[in-house]
Amino acid sequence: MRKWEFSKRHLVDLPFLGLWELCSVEVLRLSLHVLVCNAAAFALPWSLTKDGLETTFQVNHLGHFYLVQLLQDVLCRSAPARVIVVSSESHRFTDISDSSGQLDFSRLSPSQNDYWAMLAYNRSKLCNILFSNELHRRLSPRGVTSNAVHPGNMMYSSIHRSWWVYTLLFTLARPFTKSMQQGAATTVYCAAAPELEGLGGMYFNNCCRCLPSPEAQSEEVARALWALSDRLIQERLGSPSD
Repeated sequence: MRKWEFSKRHLVDLPFLGLWELCSVEVLRLSLHVLVCNAAAFALPWSLTKDGLETTFQVNHLGHFYLVQLLQDVLCRSAPARVIVVSSESHRFTDISDSSGQLDFSRLSPSQNDYWAMLAYNRSKLCNILFSNELHRRLSPRGVTSNAVHPGNMMYSSIHRSWWVYTLLFTLARPFTKSMQQGAATTVYCAAAPELEGLGGMYFNNCCRCLPSPEAQSEEVARALWALSDRLIQERLGSPSD
């Protein structure tokens, strides 16, 4: 019961929090050995958050980025610790760099005229892998590893609730997709498998390591995305993140 009460008090509903509200996340005084970044928005109509950023980008990537920044010291004190970032195979069907190979912010937080919901989701999932890789490079010397996962085509969730067409398609496909338990298996594997102790910077699908897209493997793009994410937070909060 005490464990349940603690987890309930520290529940964070990222889709409804702006960056300022995330600042109010309590500094945990207990150990944190596993952090799963799983909040996601899918197929939303175009909108801006109270921070002035496209909603899918902020919920699916920037919220995770900032939450991990807030918990970085806790994770390092708790080492060995693991971060698991839930991505998707849909990251393969997009890019976030322009023709010169430079990170393109207009693709991450597009205007209403340039917005397509599925493309915004795919790009946010690419950000998830890049973030996980860069996080591992930065924190692994301090005992914190990070891996990204694809949970599978899991339809037993409410991620499709924003549009009735997606709800219908997901319902029709449900008999041929993963259950909740099957969908969680890869995340649980990366969180608990003894053979992954101290290992990170990888991408997993069906509990097996696989290579993500070429852009998802780019250290240059990962560093650029980290710098951009940090700058966006600083601009909105008025103080540097850790």
